[in-house]
Amino acid sequence: MTSMDRLKVLFEEIGGYQLAIERGMPFTAARPEMYNRLLEAAILLPPGNGHIWNDYRLWVMQGWAGALQNGGDAEAEPWREFLGEITEILGPAPD
Repeated sequence: MTSMDRLKVLFEEIGGYQLAIERGMPFTAARPEMYNRLLEAAILLPPGNGHIWNDYRLWVMQGWAGALQNGGDAEAEPWREFLGEITEILGPAPD
């Protein structure tokens, strides 16, 4: 399998987790697998394509905000931590 083929699989799997979370899967259940796929995808992604993560970051921030609004700090904390983790992998969001 080429790296581009693997990237396609990884992005499909990440999207599948996003959809599952939106349909009610607990974020904490999906988080480790999403993290692992994101890490692998970040390694395989050719330089200069970091902008593709913008929508993903936005999705995480919206999840964090929704969890904070609906469940308070305790429910929102895993989202906040995850945003920090992905920022360590991907670097800061572009301006």
